Amino acid sequence: MNESDFDLAARAWLDDGPTGMSDRAVLSTLDEIHTARQRRALWPAWRATPVSIVARAASAVVLVVAVGLIAITVLPVQPDGSSAGGPSAAVPVDFPDLTTTFVSPRNGFSVRHPERAGLTPATQIWGLSDRVNDGFDVVETGLAAVFQGVSTERREGASVDALVDDAIEDAPDGCAAPRSEPAEITIDGQSGRIVECPNQVVATVIDGGRRYLFALSHDRADARAVFDTFAATIDLTPDTAVDFPDLTTTFVSPTNGFSFKYLDRGPATITPAKEPWDPANQPPIEIDFDDRFDAVETGLAAYLEGASTPIPDGVSIDDWVDEYVTPISAGGCGVPRSQQALITIDGQSGRIVECHNGIQATVDAGGRFYLFILSADRSDARAFFDTWIATIDLRPEDAAAPPSTPSEAP
Repeated sequence: MNESDFDLAARAWLDDGPTGMSDRAVLSTLDEIHTARQRRALWPAWRATPVSIVARAASAVVLVVAVGLIAITVLPVQPDGSSAGGPSAAVPVDFPDLTTTFVSPRNGFSVRHPERAGLTPATQIWGLSDRVNDGFDVVETGLAAVFQGVSTERREGASVDALVDDAIEDAPDGCAAPRSEPAEITIDGQSGRIVECPNQVVATVIDGGRRYLFALSHDRADARAVFDTFAATIDLTPDTAVDFPDLTTTFVSPTNGFSFKYLDRGPATITPAKEPWDPANQPPIEIDFDDRFDAVETGLAAYLEGASTPIPDGVSIDDWVDEYVTPISAGGCGVPRSQQALITIDGQSGRIVECHNGIQATVDAGGRFYLFILSADRSDARAFFDTWIATIDLRPEDAAAPPSTPSEAP
């Protein structure tokens, strides 16, 4: 597969993903694809040399992802609960019973596995980490078989068949078939498709607007039977999936006296504040381009911002916020601060308000007032915001001194 083929597949995956992403976020995401070529483990051949099954599984991830875009068709469940349209599942040879349940922390499914299997839960959204398999939940059986699962949001009506066919046409023997050709399978009552390649079994299914991919990397003659045994225990729970990343990198504001964590996606991810924020003496401007705020472009239809300012002497915090801060809040929520819900930020009591495509939280600490904002087009915006807020460390003593002391009025 050449780089053009990879770009087609990657863009196809993005086209079929979350909605509402800003043009800036899309460009940032596509730029990341071009600068992270270490992810392209292109169609690795299975080696007969003594390599661990985990290494084999990691090298096969790109194959799993390309085949994972297989189209879904309607398929009735057979009376005995077995999959239809594919080879009949036999009983695996010398394979232990699946007696222990693993619940994915991110991908919205559970699966049973042998008691002594090694587990590596997913830690990120697929495709956002330098390590390609960080988005996959991995079950290492220790029996020449590694089971993997991953999921992502699927935008209704998106069609990427032609792009994916072009991208996988040079795959290894047995994996270059168009999306319409793989056999049918049923997983947790949902119809999907399955394909068997050398040392790989891959199935895809859609449930609740969510796209799932399950794969078995193996060196076994009874691999399909092993895969079917795993598949029969899968419980799809799309409502429990998490579509925002773990925050792993710490940013310390050079201006505003706080730190927080974020997912570093490259130089364009974070924009530090360029000047102190003084809402009482500075005119409000468009919040998404405010140089007074430290900002994070997540690339996930979510834009995070934070700023702080000294609290003027003798003012009522609620009244001061309502007069000078609310006019530049995300979405213009217009709810008096005294009526907003309570929130705790770094041990300090504050207020939070949710409005259309935006959330804002305010808190005071050490004589300093803080404002944190999420502008988002996401159904899980509050959960995303709370995950970010939980990483904030308020450091009022480290804030840059303003050019002049803020006053009550201009």
